[in-house]
Amino acid sequence: MHFLFPAGAWGFVSLGVITALYLLKRRSETVRVPSLLLWQRALAEQQAMKPFQKLKKNILYFLQMALAILLTLALMRPAISGGVQGETVMIFDLSASMQAEGRLEQAKERALNLIDGMKAGDRVTVLTASREAEIALSRSGDLSRVRSVIHGLTARNGGADLDAALSLAQAMGRDIEGLNILAFSDTFASDSAQVIPVGTPQSNRALLSLSVQNGQAFVRVANYGDAATVTLECEADGALCDAVTVALEADEVRSALLSVPENAQTVRVHIQEADALLTDNERWYAAREKGTYRAALCGDNVFLEKALSLRDDLTLLRTTAAEAASLENIDLYIFDGTLPESLPAQGTLLCVAPDRQVLDIGIGDKTEPASAIRAGLSGRAQSLTAHLLLEDIALRAYTPLTGGDAVLRIGGDSLIAVTEAENRRAAVIGFDLHDSNLPMKGDFPILMQNLLGFLLPDARQSFPDGVCGDSLNVPADAQVVTPSGRLAADSWEQGVYTVRYRVADGAERVARFTLHMDPGESDLRQIGGGASEIDLNTVRDAGRELTPWVLLAFLALALVEWEVSRRVA
Repeated sequence: MHFLFPAGAWGFVSLGVITALYLLKRRSETVRVPSLLLWQRALAEQQAMKPFQKLKKNILYFLQMALAILLTLALMRPAISGGVQGETVMIFDLSASMQAEGRLEQAKERALNLIDGMKAGDRVTVLTASREAEIALSRSGDLSRVRSVIHGLTARNGGADLDAALSLAQAMGRDIEGLNILAFSDTFASDSAQVIPVGTPQSNRALLSLSVQNGQAFVRVANYGDAATVTLECEADGALCDAVTVALEADEVRSALLSVPENAQTVRVHIQEADALLTDNERWYAAREKGTYRAALCGDNVFLEKALSLRDDLTLLRTTAAEAASLENIDLYIFDGTLPESLPAQGTLLCVAPDRQVLDIGIGDKTEPASAIRAGLSGRAQSLTAHLLLEDIALRAYTPLTGGDAVLRIGGDSLIAVTEAENRRAAVIGFDLHDSNLPMKGDFPILMQNLLGFLLPDARQSFPDGVCGDSLNVPADAQVVTPSGRLAADSWEQGVYTVRYRVADGAERVARFTLHMDPGESDLRQIGGGASEIDLNTVRDAGRELTPWVLLAFLALALVEWEVSRRVA
């Protein structure tokens, strides 16, 4: 046993005070008496004139001494020694499986039992392992703060990189001699740390995927355990639309089909029956924005038409340069060769071998190539030429471009350029596609898609569905709203996320995507751990503070002392 607050031993001074009070004799007073019959009694009290007298047996004295001892012990905070002392790193698994059957609560309880056995001067570091390893508390000697941090830990909906957390703890161990490393997890196993396993094997059912097409929802459900029957309920835009019962054999994964309205924007499927882990019992689908963009192709260039048709969000209209300006709601104008007398006032421009200047991109005199084609050096050029091989591309002739940002160069000339001028975007190709073998190369459709990505910055962003905890790749000024309606500070919530962002013309766009629990966390039947039998016994016999019991004994003895003093009086 040791004491968490040894300075409380000053309370033992009270023992001397109590003893002194009993040793000091009462002083006699001179009084007048009516008779000498009392003189004999006065003689008996003569000894009281001495300042001290022999300590007599008195039950109150012993009771009060015992009370003083108990109160002093309570001040010193006695505790039974725990399994760890000195510097300790505690690693907590915060993966989704730790939500099952209170596994994280078990981990917290075992950790707090160990902390109760620590003494003054011991230090604790708390590491958490989810998608990444994080330091929740570093080398704190304030055990009350350590308890508070551990109480506040919450399991998340993703996996856990416990190896990274262990590596971080081992790096600390190189500078701290005798560092204790404890990992609290339901699946982790390691020979480099004392792993304290939590939880017991559990059966569980989980939804693995959900897709919606042509008024039907396809869902895959997995059974991690014995044979079971589950009921799948399907909601479309918040209203129940279908339900099916699925019989699952042990360890079986099955697909189920449910009916949904054709125009459903949000679909949710969930397992009605409760099991060990509720988080993986539901799955969402969010409809995507589809082809709302219109492009006017002026001319009969089959190469351009084929490349542009690869965009499923782009409606292509065949027209002439003269008629293009009369079309409405055009997002992109493609001119092959001759330009109209005046360029359209709205929309972006893609001009192939134009006959005059386009915005701030000038046109030079036709010339023959004398060197190989290479990518421009700017960051934008590198982005627009990503995944291009640029091998064995031949040109009969080209017109050098001036101004803008050179995407492809040949010798010292700009061959393809892009620009942002007059509040609109344009791309210019300085050669006739029929005078080159580029359209026959695999580079051509890739180049065209890259250019379209630049020319249509207001195209609906496509945000992929993913796993909770993934990094959100959204525009810098975008506003991301979580399924619960709050602005996203992280991506640990499960459900449908909404992204609101603005495009070049200032218009607001809205896109949606879904995040779900890591499906690898749904099998709860395997419990890991690398703690030896001695380690587990140490945890079971972890230190505990005895102060509450000492105070309870003090109160009980105080009641006894009160009763004795009342009777003596």
